[in-house]
Amino acid sequence: MKRISLTLMLAICILTISCDIYRPQKKFKFAVPEQDYFYNYMASHFKPFLENHGYQIQLIKVPNSIEACRLVAKGEADLSFINNHSVPVTERIGGEAGKLRTVLPMTTRLFFAYSKEQVPDTATIRELFENRKIGIELLGGEAQLNLERFILKSQITGTQLVSFNDQPDVIVFWGTFYGARASKYLSEGWHPFSFKENWIEFMTLNDPALRPYTLPSVPGEQKSIRINTIATETILVTNQSIGENAIYELKNLIHQNKLELMHHDIMYRSINEDFDRQSLLFPLHEGSVAFLSRDQPNFFQRYADIIALVLSIAALLYGGIQTIRNTIAKRKKERVDKYFLEFLEIRQDKEVKLEHKVKRLDNLFQRAVEQMTNEKLEKSDFHILSRLIQQELTILRFND
Repeated sequence: MKRISLTLMLAICILTISCDIYRPQKKFKFAVPEQDYFYNYMASHFKPFLENHGYQIQLIKVPNSIEACRLVAKGEADLSFINNHSVPVTERIGGEAGKLRTVLPMTTRLFFAYSKEQVPDTATIRELFENRKIGIELLGGEAQLNLERFILKSQITGTQLVSFNDQPDVIVFWGTFYGARASKYLSEGWHPFSFKENWIEFMTLNDPALRPYTLPSVPGEQKSIRINTIATETILVTNQSIGENAIYELKNLIHQNKLELMHHDIMYRSINEDFDRQSLLFPLHEGSVAFLSRDQPNFFQRYADIIALVLSIAALLYGGIQTIRNTIAKRKKERVDKYFLEFLEIRQDKEVKLEHKVKRLDNLFQRAVEQMTNEKLEKSDFHILSRLIQQELTILRFND
């Protein structure tokens, strides 16, 4: 029973690998937080982009990005977005987060803060956040977990996290370059905040997935200022069980058609192969690793000359051994032919006395045994010759 089960499992594995090679998966379930502006914005580009290239994409709406990643980890969805620094999300998902894999970083996101009141240029993040109502897009999701982590690390107290609609003193969000939301808050009279260098250094030192970023002011826009902040990447994640070739093809498509995505938003210029693998929240999927190392010679390519030489030597050795074996077999055949001819000669000699004929046959048999013992005769040929001699001796003794 166990043997049958193992055979069945092996057959399923072989079938799965074969399907991934010849017909890589092109139908994906994409989990997207229904109230997350940015992830929905990206999905509105990504879904039609993939469908235009022959993919079938089913959007699955979930409450937040935590649930989106949980579905992918459980295998109930195939793809989702998440910020690369969102360690608290993995803590919420638990052990199943170990099944998540990175396909590629999709875009750079910047941390923005806007104050309802004008703040002096010398203001620190403590002065901006402490004893204030901080507005975020979605309570209970990825943004809140990350912000609570930032506040805790910065040792800021007295903050209250509320939604954008709950009359906050400060609003924060992760956006991209000169996005629509930044323009919206500027036009509504909110004041952008530029973070101080010491806070930026502190945050990037404590989290390798974050890095400093400076966004220049918009020329001609009076309210726009130069913003010093931190940046992260939004990564596309999948489950480790998705086929290697399927992810390879998906990643290749995205890289090859990067300009098509950039027509929707310049933020997709961040798609490239030069990123820090060590700082990824989740390990790279095997398909992504294969894509990034596609130009590197594999084992057979690196050692092609040596392998060719070894195979040539092996072929020559095999040919030589076969030649020797054939020569030995031929000699054995010639030797046994002599014994058969001698047997026929003894048998057909009518003038030789019976006693002498028996003696010659015994001598022939003895010599054949010695040759066979010394491996100079094939056993099958010896057995045939032996039976013929014994039969002839029996006939001679009977006639006597």
